[in-house]
Amino acid sequence: MRYALFFAPPATSPLWLQGCRWLGRDAVSGEFLTQPVLRGVDAETVFELTRTPARYGFHATMVAPFRLKDGLREQDLINAVTDFTASQRQLTVPPVTVSQLDHFFCLRPIRHSATLQGLASLCTRAFDRFRAPLHPSELARRKAAQLSGQEKKNLELWGYPYVFEQFRFHFTLTSRMADGKCKDRVHIALLEIFEPLLDDPLVIDALCLFVEPAPGQPLRCLHRFSLTSPTPATEERVTHDQQLLSQNLYPGYQCHSS
Repeated sequence: MRYALFFAPPATSPLWLQGCRWLGRDAVSGEFLTQPVLRGVDAETVFELTRTPARYGFHATMVAPFRLKDGLREQDLINAVTDFTASQRQLTVPPVTVSQLDHFFCLRPIRHSATLQGLASLCTRAFDRFRAPLHPSELARRKAAQLSGQEKKNLELWGYPYVFEQFRFHFTLTSRMADGKCKDRVHIALLEIFEPLLDDPLVIDALCLFVEPAPGQPLRCLHRFSLTSPTPATEERVTHDQQLLSQNLYPGYQCHSS
């Protein structure tokens, strides 16, 4: 069994409902949903492109999935998340947009948010005491991926490559895709599906504890922990185009030829 700390929009929000519909699965209710029909992209391709992100549910990672250390219980983790979120304020961050991170599509903020980066760093430090070390085979497999030197150090120290300066807040929408007509059509479809929902700033109003009951099984949202009252309206906004590093989060997928 593994646990993860994610951000997910409220289960009644248009962004959550559309994200779940795109992935074909709702991680709160556990329901499987009918995915949208795309022009020029067959249903099987859409299913394959979303199969891995759908298993995790529509979310943005704050603390990546981990096993509990021996001697710790789920309730210990729930108590810690309850205490942590009670001391953290809601954040309002720049709107998200359909984007590419390396070769997969995602939603990510249009500008850097120092407060969001700070919250992610706090989460990493606060909950690392619950994390069982990676098995040697897991560590070797993950090190075999294309990681920078710092990302490999992060993996060894924190169990995940993309923490602190390497953290990139995003909602994954597809697995990796090869360039071509299929990728272009999926990009157009994602813009049509999500852009009408993305005008407003994103409110980080809660942290969600997700659970993976057994290896390979879909993750479910166990509980949504609300953050306290909003921060002041102003926040530091720094352009981050050059700071966003491409990461290979999912295995490659080659679209069917058109």
